[in-house]
Amino acid sequence: MKVQTIYHTGFVVNDLERALEFYTGLLGMVIEREPVVADAPWLAEVVGYEEVEMHMAYVGVGDGHSIELIEYVLPRGEARSDQSDRNRPGSAHAAMVVDDVPAWRERLEAEGINVFGPKYERDLEYPWARYAIYFQDPDGNWLEMVSRDHKPAGSTAN
Repeated sequence: MKVQTIYHTGFVVNDLERALEFYTGLLGMVIEREPVVADAPWLAEVVGYEEVEMHMAYVGVGDGHSIELIEYVLPRGEARSDQSDRNRPGSAHAAMVVDDVPAWRERLEAEGINVFGPKYERDLEYPWARYAIYFQDPDGNWLEMVSRDHKPAGSTAN
C-alpha cells in the first residue's frame, strides 16, 4: 500500500461564484474543472451526510495539485466562529510558491485583505522560505505565499 500523489486540497466556501472570482480573478489561477452540481447518493456516502448537494469546481496552476472549492447547498453550514484562528488543531492552509511575495502583499493589501508576515527577506537556502505571507480567502480559508531558492539537483526536500 502506498499513497501515490497529492490530488487536491478542498476548501468549503459560502458562494462558489465569489470564490471562483477570488481564485481566478485575483490570484490568477485557472479553472481546471468547470463548476458542477453534485448530489449523487454515492457522494452523500463519501462525505457522511444523509443527503448532499454541492456546487463545486477545481482551480489550480496546472501542476497536478488542485484546490477544490465546495459550496454545500445541502446541508448548508454556518460560518465558523473561530475562522481567524490558525493555531487550532484541525485548522489548515494551502501554500503556493510565487515569484514576488512583496508584490503579492501589495496587491492583496490594495484589495483590503489582511496580510500577515514579515516585510524582509531571509537569507536561507532551499527548501526554506525567504519571504512568506499568510492571508485568508473571502470564506476564511487560509493561504500562504512563499518565495524560495530553486530546488537543487538531487534534492528530495519539498
